[in-house]
Amino acid sequence: MKRLHAIAQLRPEFFSEILNSINDAVYITDKNGMTLWVNSTSEEMCNIPKEKLIGRSVQELEKEKVFTPSVTRLALEAKKNISTVQEMRDGRKFIATGHLVKEEHGQVIAVVAHCRDITEAVKTSSRLKETEELLEKYSLEIKKLYLSTRQSNPEQKEQMIDNEIENIINKISRVDTTALIIGETGTGKSVTAERIHLLCNRHSQPFIQINCASMPESLLESELFGYMRGAFTGANKTGQQGLIQAAEGGTLFLDEIGELPIHLQAKLLHFLQTKTYLPIGGRQYKRANVRIIAATNRKLDQMVEEGKFRADLYFRLNILTIKLPPIRGRKEHITDLSFYYLRKFNEKYHTNKIFSPDVLKTFHSYKWPGNVRELENLIEKLVVLSEQNITMNDLPRKMLQKTLDSTSFTYPVKGQTMPEYLEMIEKDILLKALDQEESTRKAAKALGVTQSLLMRRIRKYNIKLLK
Repeated sequence: MKRLHAIAQLRPEFFSEILNSINDAVYITDKNGMTLWVNSTSEEMCNIPKEKLIGRSVQELEKEKVFTPSVTRLALEAKKNISTVQEMRDGRKFIATGHLVKEEHGQVIAVVAHCRDITEAVKTSSRLKETEELLEKYSLEIKKLYLSTRQSNPEQKEQMIDNEIENIINKISRVDTTALIIGETGTGKSVTAERIHLLCNRHSQPFIQINCASMPESLLESELFGYMRGAFTGANKTGQQGLIQAAEGGTLFLDEIGELPIHLQAKLLHFLQTKTYLPIGGRQYKRANVRIIAATNRKLDQMVEEGKFRADLYFRLNILTIKLPPIRGRKEHITDLSFYYLRKFNEKYHTNKIFSPDVLKTFHSYKWPGNVRELENLIEKLVVLSEQNITMNDLPRKMLQKTLDSTSFTYPVKGQTMPEYLEMIEKDILLKALDQEESTRKAAKALGVTQSLLMRRIRKYNIKLLK
């Protein structure tokens, strides 16, 4: 009480000295916004002497752009205390709060505006944002460098060759939206999904993959969404978490999404829209922070028209799309990929095999229905089974058959003699007959020659009789 009484006895000039000594601006007006008093910092803030401020309305000063907006005007209009960012004519920014001063019956009698300079803070925040964007850019480049230098999957090599696809992957990895990867079997859809995950800000979190076509429909729902204790006969007594929960914070890759049953499509759509899901046997929805990447080799738009795939789910998935072209559409990459796999399997099996020129030509003319995966598997097989170097005799019969069907024998290749050309035709005819007939005896009969003559030709051309 003694202290309060002492404060009450202080002269009014003493309060002016206190308010003038602080670094924040104090601006006092009456209930109509007419300036009554300002401290020294307010003079500096407005760059106007206090004598020219006192007696003027804040509305008038606001029109003159002395400060924009007027926090005093905003507080009076809203009839409550207001905080806002106020900008001065010289570009400086202040965080300003207008306090309404009321008498005992609640009537406003004055407004006290308190302002603090945040110009440097705004600059610092702007610089911080620029720094964060730069760090994000550097982080992306470092992750890309890591992916390019580590011992990667061959299909990743394929993706890095195609600059257009690589650019799309980089853009998709910067956002957190659902993505859809479309491509034939073996084009590298799963590798593309993993690459998006490794380049995005979820890279340190789980990457969970499930093939919707490889699991029975009865188990697929419990694998995705999990189940509660006692949900069904034979269930784990403590329940089981689903793959969505396992992928928390990371990415869930749904391969062959076109095989997802209709009733699960509705449940997946609900998760994509709300980020919540209901485990089997559960009564309460769970929330999950998971990014969904889906892939398919089917035409989902056609399935929608046939009623085999939900239109709303298709449109929800088909926001960011990557179309992976088949390898037959990128023949310029076949040679690079072939040598890449050859080096890989030579190192793996401690061999030093090489391709004959005819083998690479055959690779270019073959259709590759299995795409990159078929090329990888074939070269591994050739490295393991070939005796010395990899020649035409080591290639599977079906590949030679496709090559023969697409070959024209109208004229010898430049630099090839007639005997060489005739031998090539004879060998091709033998290969066709052996491929179509069940035995050498039947092949000889079909060709109209003796079996002994056929066997001599087989030895001459070093043709293998393995089916």
